[in-house]
Amino acid sequence: MIPTSPLSERIETLASRISDPVSYLHGRIAPPAVFPNSILCFVRRRADKLNLRPAPSRTQHHRYLFIAALRGAGRICVDAATHTLREGQARLVFPFQYHSYLAVRPANICWVFLTFEMDTDPRLEHLRIAPSRLLGETELFLLAEILRLWTTIKSPALLQLHLATLLGRFGARKSGPEQQKKIDGLHDDSLLARVNRHVLARPGRRLVLKQLAAAVGQSESHLRRRFRAATGLSLGRHLRELRLQQACSLLHRTPQPVGEIARACGFDSIYSFSRAFTRSLSVSPRAYRRNFRPG
Repeated sequence: MIPTSPLSERIETLASRISDPVSYLHGRIAPPAVFPNSILCFVRRRADKLNLRPAPSRTQHHRYLFIAALRGAGRICVDAATHTLREGQARLVFPFQYHSYLAVRPANICWVFLTFEMDTDPRLEHLRIAPSRLLGETELFLLAEILRLWTTIKSPALLQLHLATLLGRFGARKSGPEQQKKIDGLHDDSLLARVNRHVLARPGRRLVLKQLAAAVGQSESHLRRRFRAATGLSLGRHLRELRLQQACSLLHRTPQPVGEIARACGFDSIYSFSRAFTRSLSVSPRAYRRNFRPG
């Protein structure tokens, strides 16, 4: 006999609400499951290990990234919006989303990172623009089990199952009307955000600096000066990073020839594109496509 406990009492209460099924041969049919794979777990215990900078991160473009802030809080930039990640909250960053860490306090933190590859799951798509959300008790339990399985190097299949369950629960609480209104109103008006919005809204289209300057309401020379003052980076370097991010996405997700991708991302020739790509990522565009082709 199971000893009486608050949990067993709750199970018995829930069981009392279950009626006999109409048919014992047909149950509830769920959509095909999408499971994470190639799971990697690591922890950051110091804020200065997060590579704090306004430029987009180029780490593992093709992978999902689940960030859980157990101790310490910070501001992170995802695509063109800035979000706060508070203690006890988590955020899911999607493949090829431009992300960086802007400010994290205190110096001693405990942020858990889970990165993985996974086919697109429509049930998680609303998290792409959602604010960071609190981890409930069940999500924390699942995260603890994931870390236990990772440290004991046992059962990769069970690790996969726990992460899939964590993601499912994390994404299950869809935003209500009021929260969706807040999400729709998220609009970072920093110069970095305005530049990113203009570039990211035109994937695969050649970037013209004159048009970018007009879109943010400044002259080209003024835009260059203000961007460096605001971010510490040259505008040219930042735009090159964004173009290379776009190229990574096209190489990974489409069968477009490398030459077409070079032109679509604003490079004058396949040679200048290949040179810039190899210098930045230490791998040629064709090798990148071979290494990170979707399974």
